[in-house]
Amino acid sequence: MSNAHVNRACRILVVDDNVDAADTLVLLLKSLGFQAWATYDGSEAVLLAEFIQPNLVILDIQMPGMDGFETAACIRGTEVGERSYLVALTGSEADLDPVLATCMGFDRFITKPVSSRKLAELARAATR
Repeated sequence: MSNAHVNRACRILVVDDNVDAADTLVLLLKSLGFQAWATYDGSEAVLLAEFIQPNLVILDIQMPGMDGFETAACIRGTEVGERSYLVALTGSEADLDPVLATCMGFDRFITKPVSSRKLAELARAATR
């Protein structure tokens, strides 16, 4: 499968309470040819996921209110969540409990910053 095909086919939702970080990641994704959207709140992410039907959801773990774990569990509880590839994003591996992340429905875990190469790899995994 070519990268161009993957890029057009993969819809990506970025969820991070750090507006600059989320927007920067979306700009990078769009520059790589992906369809990408950002939201900065877990509860809004659940609603937006239902609307855009993402293949890939990249969720920051450390968010106020509804954190990444709770957001992942809520998304997994929806029809779109059954089909989406969920990735936990954290600034430090120390913030991530891999067992909890797996139990809450995450498929992968990554740390910031995220490289273009890693994003393409995630998109390929999400569209298989």
